[in-house]
This record gives sequence, structure tokens and C-alpha cells, in this order.
Amino acid sequence: MQTCVTPTLNPKEIKAFVQALNALHWKTDYQQFCRVLGYTEGAYSLNQYAQFTKLCEALNNFNINSLTKFVEAGIIVDQT
Repeated sequence: MQTCVTPTLNPKEIKAFVQALNALHWKTDYQQFCRVLGYTEGAYSLNQYAQFTKLCEALNNFNINSLTKFVEAGIIVDQT
């Protein structure tokens, strides 16, 4: 078994990702969220919107350096 590292995101890219999600969350409401994702309003999309809100809140609990380390640790894959 060989372990290799796939290309990684740098802290600037991770910061841009988190900022983009936060901007979308800040600027959109449930109806706009549905339009962005092409969802029909209903139980499923309402749940997805709630999960999106939780995702943004959770990402904001970590600094960019910690998020970068999470990504780096997660991209190490075992190849057989």
C-alpha cells in the first residue's frame, strides 16, 4: 500500500471558500437559496437550507489555519 498526497488548497483558497459561503448565507434568504440550487420549496429544501446555515456557523468556529490543516489531513489517501 502506498500513501500519497493529492494537491492541496492553500489558506487563501480556503479563506475564499469560507467567505463565499458566508456571503451567500448573508445575502440570501430561503427562497433565493432554492433558486440558486434549483430546489423546489418544501421539506427537503428547508432541511438543506438549515444544514447550509449550520455549515456556515460551524466553519466560522475555526480559524483558517485550522481549516487548512483539516483539509491537508483529509487529502492524504491510501492507494493500493
